[in-house]
Amino acid sequence: MATMFPCPNCGGQLRFSAEDQQLKCKSCGSLTEIDSYTPDDKIGMDTITTNVYECPCCGGEIQLIDNDGMEFCPYCGNQATMQEKFSTEGAPKYILPFQLNKAKARDKYKSLTGHLHFAPDGLGDKDNIEKLVGMYVPYYLYDYSIDDEIEYKGKTTRSTADYYITDYANVDVSVKVDSLKVPFDASQTLDDSIAAKLEPFPMDKVRTFNPGYLAGFFVENSTVDKDVYKSDSLDKAVDYLCSEVSKGSHGYSPEAGTKYEIQTKLANDLKYDDAQGAYMPMYFMTTKYDDRVAYSIINGANGVSYIDMPIDKKKMYFFAGKVSAGIFVVLLLLSFILNFSFNVKSLCSFGALVSALIALVGAILAEKTYSTDNHLNDKGYFQNAETVKEKKVKKAKKSSALSGATLTGVMVVIAIAIFAVSMEFTGALLGILPYIFYPVSVIMIIVALIKVKKGEKKVMRLGIIAWAVSIVVRLINLPNDIFYYAALIVAFVVILVSINAIVNEYNRFATHPAPQFLKKGGRLENARD
Repeated sequence: MATMFPCPNCGGQLRFSAEDQQLKCKSCGSLTEIDSYTPDDKIGMDTITTNVYECPCCGGEIQLIDNDGMEFCPYCGNQATMQEKFSTEGAPKYILPFQLNKAKARDKYKSLTGHLHFAPDGLGDKDNIEKLVGMYVPYYLYDYSIDDEIEYKGKTTRSTADYYITDYANVDVSVKVDSLKVPFDASQTLDDSIAAKLEPFPMDKVRTFNPGYLAGFFVENSTVDKDVYKSDSLDKAVDYLCSEVSKGSHGYSPEAGTKYEIQTKLANDLKYDDAQGAYMPMYFMTTKYDDRVAYSIINGANGVSYIDMPIDKKKMYFFAGKVSAGIFVVLLLLSFILNFSFNVKSLCSFGALVSALIALVGAILAEKTYSTDNHLNDKGYFQNAETVKEKKVKKAKKSSALSGATLTGVMVVIAIAIFAVSMEFTGALLGILPYIFYPVSVIMIIVALIKVKKGEKKVMRLGIIAWAVSIVVRLINLPNDIFYYAALIVAFVVILVSINAIVNEYNRFATHPAPQFLKKGGRLENARD
């Protein structure tokens, strides 16, 4: 097929070079200025007429802009024969060109995944990294302007060797912005919570759309209406302007209650001009894990990254085995050196605490997984404002790509379980601890029952069962310690099963169901000028 971007020197294929910010010939290496170049008639400033690949598995569509084709779907990860068809799409008004080349994106991915603990094998394999593709994702840029004066009573605190000194002042900050462009993804596939983690974009590098920037990349089509994110864009604009007010206040922060008044004034005085379509650069890769998929996305403009990372259970259990063996040996030696004894009944409090923690973490993970799988934080999935209202979609919250708190919770569960089992053979805890652990475990069970909502309840139920066994064993006055040991072994087996279940639930949380589009294909007319 003849190239839509022929080289003016040799007729070879031109591609956009992120390093040079120009079109570069694959054959002769010559550079061509984008603004002075006219591509094939099929692609222009207003429409893009080219081939579209449609995935037979998930119905996702990718528009190929003079690229070499693809052997897998970047949405669902299936290596299927993509069905090719002809399409004419509208073009957006703006584009943010790629600033990172593919080699740098691969290096970024390797650096992010190379040090992760319990990561599945094969992440750094060449075949896997080769699936990283450059793709323009559709966005809306909501345009606001303001010319305002913000006045408030502020204060600043400083300290000397002997005193804290608070100064008060009337603050007057001028806020004038001719064009504040607030980005929101217009992609039905890219979850809003993920998109939020890939920001901020370097908005000073946004350019008026020119088809030359597309040469050599893929383009995702969109069906999302621009009214979906209008209210969210206002909140985002107000947050940005509040930070600008803070920068101009010379360190004087608003007094209590004044911040809300500032936000209200900015929201009332902001002028909404319009929303225009834009293409934003992403390096996108999908890896299949059982019946789910994990996304790896790198912002092609600044390198900000999002990576799904499930846990390899074999690696985790091998590490846990080594740690538990080390703890057991250390505590065994201490028991001989310090000559301390162990009260078997105190183990029940540990069992109750660990089980309750499993139930709580499992409930939180299940609720988050349910929310993600059902797109409850993704307005774009429902395409228009009316459907969003019907589904009661919540605003996306910005958080870490790999939920640090969640992963820490999983590790804490394992660590406490290992420590508790070690103490079964090596020593006693302080007598007061059971009186703390029992009420804390009850509180955690109650919170778990509240948190789980519509999420999968398997892990929580296992945790509650293990917790109940620990409580019952403690309440029954068994005639011999051997009965306590037998009962606690049963409780410990349930805890191990629960830990395995919680890791499975975390892996569901850390991945996504293969996308099934509300309707096959997509159109960009909603995002064009």
